[in-house]
Amino acid sequence: MGNKCVYCNVEITDERAVDICSPCGHGIWGSKMFQAIVSNMGDARDKGDLYQGSVTSVKSNF
Repeated sequence: MGNKCVYCNVEITDERAVDICSPCGHGIWGSKMFQAIVSNMGDARDKGDLYQGSVTSVKSNF
């Protein structure tokens, strides 16, 4: 998709819901917390919860 890490601008190749690469995420929050954040944000994205109040176009996920 072409997302880049908001901290180091490295290309993020997977489809995660957060724009933070694994090395930066692990350095900031630690491994367990970063994995929980990625997992919970992914679940929220899949449910459509991340798009509440968004003014951007959304894939028909509802």
